[in-house]
Amino acid sequence: MTAQILTVYRKEMRDMTRDKRALVAILSYVLGVPLMFAFLFFLMSDERGDDVKSTVAIHGMAQAPGLVAYLEREGYSIVDASDEETAVPEQIPGNADAFLILGADYNAAIKQGRQAEATLYVDETSRVSTDRGRDIRSAILSYGNHIAGTRVVSRGVPVGLLSPISLSLADISKTSFINKVMGNMLMLIFALAPFVVGLSVALDALAGEREKQSLATLMAQPISGMSLTVGKWAMVATFGLVGTVATATLNLVTITLLPPDLLPFALKVSATGIIVAGLQVLTLCMFVASLQMAVSIHAKSFKEGQTYMSMMMIVPVFVGYSKIYGESKLPEFVNYLPIFSDMESLSSIFFDGVVNVQVTISAMLAGLAGTLLCLMLTSKRLSSEHMIADS
Repeated sequence: MTAQILTVYRKEMRDMTRDKRALVAILSYVLGVPLMFAFLFFLMSDERGDDVKSTVAIHGMAQAPGLVAYLEREGYSIVDASDEETAVPEQIPGNADAFLILGADYNAAIKQGRQAEATLYVDETSRVSTDRGRDIRSAILSYGNHIAGTRVVSRGVPVGLLSPISLSLADISKTSFINKVMGNMLMLIFALAPFVVGLSVALDALAGEREKQSLATLMAQPISGMSLTVGKWAMVATFGLVGTVATATLNLVTITLLPPDLLPFALKVSATGIIVAGLQVLTLCMFVASLQMAVSIHAKSFKEGQTYMSMMMIVPVFVGYSKIYGESKLPEFVNYLPIFSDMESLSSIFFDGVVNVQVTISAMLAGLAGTLLCLMLTSKRLSSEHMIADS
């Protein structure tokens, strides 16, 4: 039986490596996804980097030396924009992140203990400019609180009367929100890889041969249905594994080579994690290949099989987006289901730097059980008299 499986495997590999359609499908996904992610990270990043200070353009800064000194101490760069018009600006002057216009009696109001008027103009057309503008607003309000505290202390009033609670914020989450979202997005790409890469070869292996009426001839040979099924499945799994490993490798290398300020998350990879991830990807590719074979055996033509495969592709996409946008609302047991467990485990390995043993084992066992079930169903279908008559 082993010799029969190897013979079918070699024959299928030889045929599929000559199929330009299958090779183009693999290369387009393997090479296209890293470029897409690099471009996505570029769009999400602050193009000026973390070492560049936010800039505040101030009209009338000569009458606010205290405010200027405070902002500079907080790490902001100050630009004198006193020559600018005080009307509503069409754009922020001097390529600054915000434009602060101080009232004509700002200095007098501060000295007399009155409320000084000021207007802060920001440009919220992008995420970066929005965040920087709001940071500057918070800094100016903090300076106002500093003045208020100084005033009450000078009058003998304890500062505690104005701020009775001193609150510190500490994050105890194991993974930051952006790490979780971007991690799930990247794991969705990994989970989709065997589906995309193995699609055309799985269809050619069964549906294509039924369409060309060559499957009946192959089944007439002295070979069991299970050997034929396993040989073809091994070929599909090989394509899926090679494509998935190549996709994951190029994506991880791309992430490693990108400048740190372009990445909205941190990548943590250990040698143990790589080994465990490799084993999990292997079981995932085995399961996906067997599932694609089970779907392909029911299609009488390549075109019909594409329809079935397209419907099946909705499943990993649905799972991925469910974890990305609704993970907090999903029950705990969902993380132990197929595809869910693969994404959860791989995300933990690459972005937390730890191996979630329970989820990882669950993912592998689910993949192996699903593989055996699909292979048995495909073999049974392939050996039926109805299949021989249709072929």
